[in-house]
Amino acid sequence: MTEPISAQDEVLREEALAWVSRIVLGEATTADMESLRRWRDTSPRHAAALAEVGRVWRGVEAAAGSLALTDAVSIPLDEPVGHRPSRRALLVAGSAVAAAAVGLMIVRPPLHLWPSLAELGADYRTSTGEQRHVSLADSVSIEMNTQTSIARTTDAAAGIELISGEVAVTIAPIAPQFVVIAGVGRITAHRGTFNLRRDGATVGLTCIDGQVNLQCDDRSLTLGPAKRVSYDADGLGEVAAADPDVAAWRDGMLVFHDTPLARVVDEVNRYRAGRIILMDAALGRRTVTARIELNRLDTVMLQIRHIFDARVRTLPGGIVLVG
Repeated sequence: MTEPISAQDEVLREEALAWVSRIVLGEATTADMESLRRWRDTSPRHAAALAEVGRVWRGVEAAAGSLALTDAVSIPLDEPVGHRPSRRALLVAGSAVAAAAVGLMIVRPPLHLWPSLAELGADYRTSTGEQRHVSLADSVSIEMNTQTSIARTTDAAAGIELISGEVAVTIAPIAPQFVVIAGVGRITAHRGTFNLRRDGATVGLTCIDGQVNLQCDDRSLTLGPAKRVSYDADGLGEVAAADPDVAAWRDGMLVFHDTPLARVVDEVNRYRAGRIILMDAALGRRTVTARIELNRLDTVMLQIRHIFDARVRTLPGGIVLVG
């Protein structure tokens, strides 16, 4: 039997829906998004109300994604059986579908200038440049990298959903099976450490020690230590040797070996405010081998200027033009 919603929780849910309505209608500014973050952090009940709206939004995203393929639009609301969503909730969800159909700025904000609604509705989230440790009971430890959002799953087994970003998960031998949902994949493990990164629809899984099991659509495989695999909606890639520096971020480092400068810049952009923009495609193809300390990202521009003799222009808001 579903517990009745208290008057305070109903008020908070209405406030959360009001925030969402303003955002999906394109009326929210960057300052509004900062206010929403502060509202969310007011109390656990505020965060829970926004998380509920985030779960609704993830259902809306799925409906919006099918909008281009069918004339029928259904909005799967994550509510208990017998729950009748309010007219306001339906109006907000309908507005969200319309907004998603005409533009994806809320689903995938430009240049990551603000979090998507799904990310705001996460149970745990890190902002740009932030890293966070989360302990689930005594047997599961999660290190969250920059720009990462995770939510507790409603699965029968203990677990999380990786909405976006990167985590390193360590599971003690005494732990029961732990489950991580990421994109179209389901990762399970009883012990060991693995690194998981989700960039949009693409997910990369690296087993650091122990072993992890991955199920993707109708295929499954087991990864042992120092092995990696990636997958997306098209299926599983090939198992390969792991990058030994895949989790160097946990030690405050970024490590690159003969990596195109464009990819280096993309990675650095995950950790700093503003945006570095390469203006020269040929420059972006030149390779870099470097170890960069996360607490000294200000030296990256000096290195690019010195090594590549590139023009670097700094603009307000942390925007840097290179080339």
